[in-house]
Amino acid sequence: MVESFRVEVDEALARRFRRKAMELYGYRKGSLKKAFEVAMSKFVEPVRVDWKPLMGVLKQLSEKDSVAVQHTAWSDELDSHRH
Repeated sequence: MVESFRVEVDEALARRFRRKAMELYGYRKGSLKKAFEVAMSKFVEPVRVDWKPLMGVLKQLSEKDSVAVQHTAWSDELDSHRH
């Protein structure tokens, strides 16, 4: 089964999409369809998140109250602008 879409997009974006589709899939019938299918597939593809790096940070933060966390964040931000 085939589904059809009729959408309105920014003209400049459409030109860039069409140009890229032709570069990748050739100047022939079906190149826009192929590019659109690839773009849609990537858009709906589930994103896998590696939470391991974040878990260490969360563990450290869980030992502080919200005021201490905010103080640390602002101190780090100020330090990054001083260098």
